[in-house]
Amino acid sequence: MEHTTKDVAKLREITGAGPLDCKKALTEAKTFDEAVKILEERGAKRAEKMKGQDRETREGVVTSYVHHGGNLGVLLELNCSTDFVARSDEFKNLARELTMQIAGVAPIYISFEDVPEATLTQLRQEAENDPEVQKRPEKLRAQIVEGKVKKQLSTQILLEQPWIKDDKITVGKLVDEVIRKTGENIVVRRFTRYALGE
Repeated sequence: MEHTTKDVAKLREITGAGPLDCKKALTEAKTFDEAVKILEERGAKRAEKMKGQDRETREGVVTSYVHHGGNLGVLLELNCSTDFVARSDEFKNLARELTMQIAGVAPIYISFEDVPEATLTQLRQEAENDPEVQKRPEKLRAQIVEGKVKKQLSTQILLEQPWIKDDKITVGKLVDEVIRKTGENIVVRRFTRYALGE
């Protein structure tokens, strides 16, 4: 695709990718929207690669959010690998967005790995006993049960929840976007939500 410097600037604004990556994507793509998709796919792969590295995530912030009126508060520990990233605007903004998400939507767990096995077993049994599941072919039931359990838990899991500011993406995708921009793994270590009277 033929492109101008304005196209590169617009693509950078939308995706947060570097100028060379934007030029390359625009050259490869047939349309501007296709270039956006190319960069999003590459960004997702890059974020997955960062998560897979064994680099320690001991830097970061412990941050708080107290809702107006003081009847609701959140404490969050968000980690990364270097203090350079921990001081960056992207990281600080992510921490603020996560505390507001936790305050507003009240997740219980960070990820599926945090759900106790007893809870998973109970939910699987309930799903298996569902008459709709029983009607399905036996070889598909296990897959259907897992899908139902994940769907049921997704509202309680922070990284699976739709982001309150843009429900087209999950909180996990929001974290991945900041991982891609900073080039470092970011981990939600723990959080606590306090509500008056709970």
